[in-house]
Amino acid sequence: MQSETPDTNILVWLPSPMGDAILCTPALRAIREHFKSSTICFLASSLIRETLSPSAFNDQWIDSDAKNPLTVAAQLKRHRFSHAVLFKNSFASALAVFLAGIPARIGYAREKRGFLLTDKLHAARLPDGRFKPQSMIDYYLAISGLLGAEAVDRSLGLDVEPKATEDLKSKVPELTDARGPIVVIVPGGAFGPSKCWPDVRFAQTADWLITNYNATVIISVAPERTERQIAEDICDLSEHRLINLAERSLSLGELKALFCRADLVISNDTGPRHIAVALGRRVVTLFGPNDPAWTDTKCEDEIQIIGNVPCAPCSKPVCSQSEHLCMQVITVAMVCEAAKELLEGDRKHATIMTQQQFVETSKSFFVDPDHESALEKLGLNSIDGVFSFNAATNLGKENLARFRSRVQFEIDAPQPQGATTVFLKRYNRPPVSVQLKNWLSAQGRRSCAMIECSTASRLTASGVNTPKTICYGDQWGSLFEKRSFIITQQIPEAVSLERRLPDFFTGPPAGENLKARRDFIAKLADFIRKFHETNYRHRDLYFAHIFYDDDGRFHLIDLARAFEPVVLSRRFQIKDIAQIHYSAPGQDFSKTDRLRFILRYVGRDTLTSEDKMFIRKVVSKARRMARHDKKHGRQAPFEN
Repeated sequence: MQSETPDTNILVWLPSPMGDAILCTPALRAIREHFKSSTICFLASSLIRETLSPSAFNDQWIDSDAKNPLTVAAQLKRHRFSHAVLFKNSFASALAVFLAGIPARIGYAREKRGFLLTDKLHAARLPDGRFKPQSMIDYYLAISGLLGAEAVDRSLGLDVEPKATEDLKSKVPELTDARGPIVVIVPGGAFGPSKCWPDVRFAQTADWLITNYNATVIISVAPERTERQIAEDICDLSEHRLINLAERSLSLGELKALFCRADLVISNDTGPRHIAVALGRRVVTLFGPNDPAWTDTKCEDEIQIIGNVPCAPCSKPVCSQSEHLCMQVITVAMVCEAAKELLEGDRKHATIMTQQQFVETSKSFFVDPDHESALEKLGLNSIDGVFSFNAATNLGKENLARFRSRVQFEIDAPQPQGATTVFLKRYNRPPVSVQLKNWLSAQGRRSCAMIECSTASRLTASGVNTPKTICYGDQWGSLFEKRSFIITQQIPEAVSLERRLPDFFTGPPAGENLKARRDFIAKLADFIRKFHETNYRHRDLYFAHIFYDDDGRFHLIDLARAFEPVVLSRRFQIKDIAQIHYSAPGQDFSKTDRLRFILRYVGRDTLTSEDKMFIRKVVSKARRMARHDKKHGRQAPFEN
């Protein structure tokens, strides 16, 4: 704890990202209140100074964009600071204050700089060495707490210059004539494109706000070329006139004044979102690659929509997957519903999860919280427990690889389901050749179970029904997978098309039966087309792996066989349709039915020459499969 003396002269070195600097403000407030009579000087870039000004938390500013610690140290030495409080985490900042001879140097011992500090904190870490996610507000408050400056107020704080408010009127005169709510959309992100929601969805959201609320929608982006292009694209995609701030030169002060006027801000997880929160605005924030825990503000006027897919949070500036799933799963409907709740003063959610949420109850063991206790009763609460579990029905086949096992058992499911059947797939030391093949197919290093889990998540997000995953996990050696598993829930009230077709196939193809059959074929074609539109293919797309439930919905199973072809995508598409054609019983599906399926699948009323060539290849592939069956004494279903 540091006590205040007449000679206390405090340097506070602020972090560089705009969002982090704003998240510092509760700690800055605490330091100011504790050291009321001391001189407090902020060291920051010009961007951060403009963001935080005017500030009641300091007496002076030092503008420094210099990166050389020797240059900065020489600059600081002249001020004779008694304390240096480092909210910036870099090694260079600690070295600079050390070289400047500042007696008390307070900050986090990270980036190998601990020996340069006199008072240091250690950030919490996870077992794998990564930093444990925590709100940066609390992270920074721990530093002020080390000074004895305990926080009473945890809220973010920013002020706006009156002149900026006046200047804004001439820059954005449309605000004066606004008849509905003023909505600011922030579609960019300095972190990288992985944080960005698709432009077309921002445009659709803007159109919805204008249609339903007569909103004045403003697109706010940074002056960089990439973000200016984003703003232009959104405006071009919108059916209404939007205000594009990329075409107007607003200072940061004027931007804060604009946010003060906003009734709602819709933003990616980026710096301006924190401006909106600090100014007490209603905010919808879209999270993808970064863990929301890092920037949690407990704001009561914010709704967070989180793309919680298996590969997130990855903290990567650029998505390494073939599809930017964490942001893709956030739908326009979700954002519009959140906007409606806030605009109408009826917030029902603080957080909206786009998909299931899993918790890590032991190392690399992830479980749906709704099923955690039921699995724990069976000893399924760790990877070791999963691989020693034997109270189940073995579903193994003769041709099942030795490293794989499949079992079936029942668990107590949440009400009103009661007992439910689940399936456990285990992969124990898969051969290196299999793993390398999987990595190539998945375009990344993933375990066997994680590939299936990720595939299910991505397909579900794209509208393709799959079995619900309730638990998964994996264990790695230094490079290769040791073992992995996935537990999925039985699809309720559903059966495979191979085992049983709907009842309307049993009667004559006339009247209501005929109509129901045609609807069924159309829905099946739509389902397969939607699956293929995800760029996935299935090595066994037979009727045995397509389920149909009592509500008339299709489901795809055996997702370990689904993959994204790196090459020959068309060839695998032909193979998929050939497998559908092959496994559709001839006694139930006529040639006309099959033609209807293809027409619906390609989305045309008449076949093109390309479609006819496609059909010939499909039929040829199915016939080759049938000849193979005949050699083994089996008859192909489509020939029955």
